[in-house]
Amino acid sequence: MMKKYVLFSLLLLAAFVVARKTIAQGPPISYPPETELIRGVVEVRGTATHADFWKYEVAAAPFGTENWFNIFISETPVVDGVLARWDTQTVPDGTYTLRLRVVRRDGNYDEFKVQRVLVANSLPTDTPTPEVSPSPTVTPTPIPPTATPVFVTPDIPTPTPAPTATPTPLALASTGSDGGLGSASQIIEQTKSGVKYGAGAVLAIFVTIGIFFGVKNLLTWLYYRFLA
Repeated sequence: MMKKYVLFSLLLLAAFVVARKTIAQGPPISYPPETELIRGVVEVRGTATHADFWKYEVAAAPFGTENWFNIFISETPVVDGVLARWDTQTVPDGTYTLRLRVVRRDGNYDEFKVQRVLVANSLPTDTPTPEVSPSPTVTPTPIPPTATPVFVTPDIPTPTPAPTATPTPLALASTGSDGGLGSASQIIEQTKSGVKYGAGAVLAIFVTIGIFFGVKNLLTWLYYRFLA
């Protein structure tokens, strides 16, 4: 009974050591993962080693077929490093399967595959979207309060009425001793004399003009009557 217990413990310890070593070495193909889109020259990364290691082979085939073609063969083991460099421009765009074989010295091998790797060299390269710089925050200027209009009533002085001039009766010039009546009579007489003189002067002017035109007409008639 004790022997069985010891044997079981040894087997469990050995399994633990192998599992820990496998975890430390990493997965057989760590890149590219399944459904990865690749283009150009791609590094196939992973781990290819064994206690009875002879060589490893990296190959590819169109997805769903067995048309394998070798990408790289090496007799040097690799632990979590570059297994091969695949120039994907040498094959048509499409979906492929990657295969890693770790071959032992007795000819047997362990095989690992990564499915649905998409080769897309003809697709345009994604252009990175430029980062948009955030716009500076504008602090709004506070609006001044609306001024309340103040209506000022002008103080208009009350106009002072001008003093009304009291009409003064026309003072009649007087040279006599009898006052207003005697002065008015003299002015009337002088006015009549002026009017009579003016009328006479106007009449004299009209008579003179009439005589002038009469003499002129008479001379013209005589000229045409006797001399022409």
